[in-house]
Amino acid sequence: MAERNSWAVSDSPNGVITTEDARLALSAVVQSGPGPVLSRNGIRPALGDPGKVAAASPTPDGTVTIQPFQMFMRASRGVGSYVQTLDAVKTLDLLKDNPAHSANARIDLIVAQQSDEFYGDTTNSFVVRQLVGEPSSTPAEPTPTGDYMQLARVRVPAGTKTITPDLVEDRRPGWVVGLGGVMPSRGVGERDAVHAYNGITTYRQDRRWLEINDGEKWRVPSIPVCTSLADIRAMVTDPLPGQLVFSTQDNLVYRWNGADWVGSLATGGGAVGTTATPTRHEARYETRGNVQSFPSGTDTRSRFPTTVYASPDITPSATNDTFTLNRAGIWSIDAAFRMVAPGGSGEYHTYMAITDGVNTGIRYTHTMSRWLNTSPGTMSCATTNFFNAGATVSVIFWTDNAGRVHDAGWANVNHVSLTWLRA
Repeated sequence: MAERNSWAVSDSPNGVITTEDARLALSAVVQSGPGPVLSRNGIRPALGDPGKVAAASPTPDGTVTIQPFQMFMRASRGVGSYVQTLDAVKTLDLLKDNPAHSANARIDLIVAQQSDEFYGDTTNSFVVRQLVGEPSSTPAEPTPTGDYMQLARVRVPAGTKTITPDLVEDRRPGWVVGLGGVMPSRGVGERDAVHAYNGITTYRQDRRWLEINDGEKWRVPSIPVCTSLADIRAMVTDPLPGQLVFSTQDNLVYRWNGADWVGSLATGGGAVGTTATPTRHEARYETRGNVQSFPSGTDTRSRFPTTVYASPDITPSATNDTFTLNRAGIWSIDAAFRMVAPGGSGEYHTYMAITDGVNTGIRYTHTMSRWLNTSPGTMSCATTNFFNAGATVSVIFWTDNAGRVHDAGWANVNHVSLTWLRA
């Protein structure tokens, strides 16, 4: 019938609510299932590992144990959901009455089964039991009947005397919570098996984040943490434009641009050192004691032989005078010099620029100064600019006084620093 008796009405002294009416009323407060008046099948989450089927431990024998649980199971022959309870650990001996065949393997099932006399069964019992398969060279699972849910699949090899952990496969249904509650899910497969409605929320136990279904797809509303770009692509299956995800592999925040994940922001990380750690997105090179003599009237690339800290985003040339930028985006580049004064009377001029690494005529920033011959030339310049991946940069120096060299007494001044800021 279309209209059911409401919870709770009565017709004293006999009442009008049937068992199906009662099950339907209970279903109204349980997580929804495959229809508007149906609830989801599954186990109620709780402490421990509800419904877990495990081989005997630490010494396997012919038994398995089933952990206590409460389960919601839709009546396949009627309407509404049964609420079933196993309130203590149960042990099943799978080999005592059904020893392994001497030559052929078999497959058994551990099921939670509900009987109901209303639908023609001989009892009204709920039982967790073993269904024994037929031994065969190509064994198949037995076929349960009535209202049941699988808890485990157990392979029984030919001639075995023990059931070891590797023979037990978990077949438990997913978790079920109250309507509107946050549903735990062990992985993407369990999440996708949910009859999702707009607004349902799941806690991904395998990823440690929340996902919300918007009626079309599962969305990740927070900034989830993934182990790599490949992990992001595999796990965040339906991102919205602008979605942000953090990768621990390179310490970048990635943004979904509608077509792909783009590394958008560096968060830093990685101890300072000459090894190019994946989480570092800045590099610094210095001259230290490696002085360089510059000729007069010639744009000369400056060498920075000492690596202070390196990054996979930057590849220096063999002589450390040209730097390839391996990541596209906004870069901040700065450089500084202190030159030894020539001495004597008069003055001299110096010029420095940050340029393209191939064509030094392309200048991104520059500066020029005039000095007394008794004064050391001190210069610096910086640029913030967009560079495509593969672009190269150099720092050039020019003087009209031949033989100018780096001031080796200032170990950290003569340097170039390159920092990737964002996409």
